[in-house]
Amino acid sequence: MKKSHLILGFYVGVIALCVSTVSMSIAWYATSTQVRLEAIEMTVDCDRDLGISTARDGEYVEKLEPEDLSQVGLFRPVTSAYSSRWKDTKSDEPVFYDEPRFSTNEITGKVPVAAIGGYYSQKLYLKSNDDIYVTIGAGNTYINPNYEYNTGYAKELFKEYQKGDDERLKAMTEEEIETGLNNLVKAMRYSILITDEKDYDYAIIDPHKENTVTEYAGLLDVDRDHYYDHFIRGEHSYERLYGDYTGEVVYGSEISGDSAYKDPDDSPNAFNAMHKKGLMAYDEAASKANGLVINVEESIDVKEFENDSKPFRIPLYRNQPTEIVLSIYIEGWDLDSINHTKGATFISNLEFKIEREQ
Repeated sequence: MKKSHLILGFYVGVIALCVSTVSMSIAWYATSTQVRLEAIEMTVDCDRDLGISTARDGEYVEKLEPEDLSQVGLFRPVTSAYSSRWKDTKSDEPVFYDEPRFSTNEITGKVPVAAIGGYYSQKLYLKSNDDIYVTIGAGNTYINPNYEYNTGYAKELFKEYQKGDDERLKAMTEEEIETGLNNLVKAMRYSILITDEKDYDYAIIDPHKENTVTEYAGLLDVDRDHYYDHFIRGEHSYERLYGDYTGEVVYGSEISGDSAYKDPDDSPNAFNAMHKKGLMAYDEAASKANGLVINVEESIDVKEFENDSKPFRIPLYRNQPTEIVLSIYIEGWDLDSINHTKGATFISNLEFKIEREQ
């Protein structure tokens, strides 16, 4: 078969690393979201002599079967915040952290490294017989709801809610429940780490990126009493700012009365709570004006890969294995990482595409 070229000489080929029908079902526990990975498959499809392996010195093949790949037990929301802690040392693995809602150290504000198995992460090796650059294929990279399953599960949840005592849940329609399930994908991320020292790089890919920025800090209702959490210092109690930030927090006056929910139309959750009477209020605007910096997620929209200037490339060198780490996780600081997603499943596909020769 003759190789196809664009006018500029770019090779038109595709390396398809397909996470084929990755179905994750969520079981809810008292304090965390849990997701089970049921199946995963990865394949390579290209004119060139290119293979994929789970070991640097292993056999390079066109298709990795599920039994060849890491399997996780139960997923839980984690965060890519604090990534500078491990990127500065060029760690050979990404390090995810518990986000505060599910941390065992909420009182101290310290966030521990997430337990292994709380997300999917797999070392992979690519090898080509040419010097090439590989990037993301925008048209075939997605994380979408498993609509058929979610529709059926929404019907089951509706019946359960009608039997329960929670008036907010009883008031939800099947359509509202289904929408909540489908919104799980908005909090899902891919991440890719290139571990080789000379090409070391890391990218977070958000298939449902919107205009809003995911901040790695904010007020939270961790103890689920419907009020933003606080701490006591001296004679006063102050609203607690959780997360990855630098600088001093500025507080305003004492809150004179309980506020409404941040989003009155939504059910209470870790992000949607009330300001409690008697607490010293966190003043976000004054804090930022005083030098407070909240670190934000530097993620890439899949659509950015449609442009000529690609935001992320993986270099492959002739007959030399290139190690990457592919991860799939729920970003705990994403505002869609809430209870409405419980029980949802999704289908994902990640495509790597040969952009051009080096």
